[in-house]
Amino acid sequence: MNFSVRISKRQFSQAGKLCKGTYSIVNPTHHIERYGKRVLMESADSSKTHSNDIKAKCYIPLDVRQDRLTEHYYNSVQSDMLLMAYDHSETFTPGPIYREIDNLSNPYLINKTKSTIFGKTGLFLDRYPITPKNIPELLNVEVSCMAKDVNVNKYKYITAKALIQQITNVKPNNIVVTESDHNMFLRVGSILGGKADLFGYDKSQFLLTLNELIFPKDEYFNGIPEHLADPKGHITLELSAEQVSFFPEIMSDKDLWDSLLGMTVKINTTAQDPAYTKMLLSGLGFPFRAEGPLEEPARV
Repeated sequence: MNFSVRISKRQFSQAGKLCKGTYSIVNPTHHIERYGKRVLMESADSSKTHSNDIKAKCYIPLDVRQDRLTEHYYNSVQSDMLLMAYDHSETFTPGPIYREIDNLSNPYLINKTKSTIFGKTGLFLDRYPITPKNIPELLNVEVSCMAKDVNVNKYKYITAKALIQQITNVKPNNIVVTESDHNMFLRVGSILGGKADLFGYDKSQFLLTLNELIFPKDEYFNGIPEHLADPKGHITLELSAEQVSFFPEIMSDKDLWDSLLGMTVKINTTAQDPAYTKMLLSGLGFPFRAEGPLEEPARV
């Protein structure tokens, strides 16, 4: 008697039919990992190139303008500040008071979320020791201009925004009224002027123009007062209408402006102490006016 033996082949998604069920109890082993095949297509080669490459589909050219202020900071000012401000014995100094609110002491706060940090916007920030990774530097410059006679001519804010855009080469945002002012007869939402935040090359160009052209032309300017440096690393300067007229963009076409307005310039840095803020701006060339010994107020 001859017996024929049938050999079953184990497949990926099904089992053999000899003495076995018609389904497989083993998960398929093919195509476990999913990947995007579109990346392997030749038409997707343009997405693999960097945006600064001329062959890229969406080409974005690099900024090849020389930033003299940034180069001066990294080549000279940064190392000098680390040498003058580094102190081995300096330790961490806390800023605002951290305290917890006890929700159980007030019956109206039992079901409300417990706040763990209170008073974060205090007068002083947390001050850390100056290290090679913690050297103060410039963040941005905020330039704002407001028209005081908006209640007489509601389109006066256009002049304020045009001045900022002409000087900074940045499109300003609107400064609107958040609370109604009955004295000036202004409603909520009325536009008062414009405000622009400067970064990168625009920031450096504005500060260089301010320090090398505007301040030397003002015969009454005798330096930036020391008390303008606050403990949060900011310095706020008030430019008069005469100083605004010294900008080359305004002086070339001064007759086209019906009136000139003053501006507020706020320089933001990462400094955690007024002395470091003045040290940084002094290294960048800004002159300060001595007003006697400056004593730092006691920290909380």
